[in-house]
Amino acid sequence: MAALNKDLQLSAEFTTFLRSGFYAQILFEQALTRLETKLLGEEYLETAHKAFDKIDVWINDLVTELPTFSASWTTPETFDAIAAMSFMRELKKDLQWLIPQVEVALRTPNLAQNRDAVKLLVAALIRSAAARSSYVETLHSIYTQLKATDLAQQVAYELEGAKEYANVTQIILETFSTTSTYDIDLCEKLRKEASLTPCDFRAHIHDTTILLNVYSKEFSFELAEFSKDEAQGWMDLRVPAVAAGYWRAYNFGPEEFVEWQNMGITAAALAANWRRARFSPREAVGWIREGIPPVLATQWLSTKLEPARVAALLKKGIVDPSQAPRSSREELDENAPEDEGGQEDF
Repeated sequence: MAALNKDLQLSAEFTTFLRSGFYAQILFEQALTRLETKLLGEEYLETAHKAFDKIDVWINDLVTELPTFSASWTTPETFDAIAAMSFMRELKKDLQWLIPQVEVALRTPNLAQNRDAVKLLVAALIRSAAARSSYVETLHSIYTQLKATDLAQQVAYELEGAKEYANVTQIILETFSTTSTYDIDLCEKLRKEASLTPCDFRAHIHDTTILLNVYSKEFSFELAEFSKDEAQGWMDLRVPAVAAGYWRAYNFGPEEFVEWQNMGITAAALAANWRRARFSPREAVGWIREGIPPVLATQWLSTKLEPARVAALLKKGIVDPSQAPRSSREELDENAPEDEGGQEDF
């Protein structure tokens, strides 16, 4: 099968998002347990496991080409579809409950002295990364089993990055679960790393809102839960409610959205990561084109080398900016090929 019919694709997207959301809930609770803190009631994990088990049944049906949803409906018509909608509402409610708690933890003045706040931020990072990695891995697996080659390939591009960041958050969990005293500098690094988790969760809430309204004729700003005044600026720019919701989740207004879009940067989460590193859209775009993340770009700024030169050096194994050549010309002269008049080979 080269492409999926609409029923299978809708079911794949809906059930995959549900699975990733409840999987992330389970890892969130497990992280809190490992950090020896109690935030959630006993029923929390039980509810998550029940939903997770049911969703796995739907996914197993899906890969045998038995969809949970039909694109031709105007409202959910089966018990399974109605249950899936109910799970989605529960997931949305849980995220809405979590966001203000994470925001309070992020605003804690002396973070290292508030162990509960630190533990919540670590667990929130685990949850955010787990939701993303689970979504990408599950959707890729479903598309592969359904032989939807093009769709599987599109998702495959995100697999490595999602897995890598999930591993990073596990290292963070390991660090904070094996120390009795929290280092001030380390906690401040955690605060910065976790600073976008409320935005990630708001983006997930926007996802749930879209999926809950999948049978609406049009996904309007009203359905996206924008006020009339808030929506007007986006409407003036003819930005659809779907896109506006993601940019709003990461605290971008319409004017800021235009600045990033004009530089060809259309993903709100990507823009937010570069803004957090204090890059303007114009400054960020060159690094993005070279596939260099903000943390590396920041380290290389002092060399004053262009992103393309930095990318070339990274490919040669030079990862420490202090080991970079004194000038771009020096590096070119040292590494230029001898044939074809010594043209640059990068």
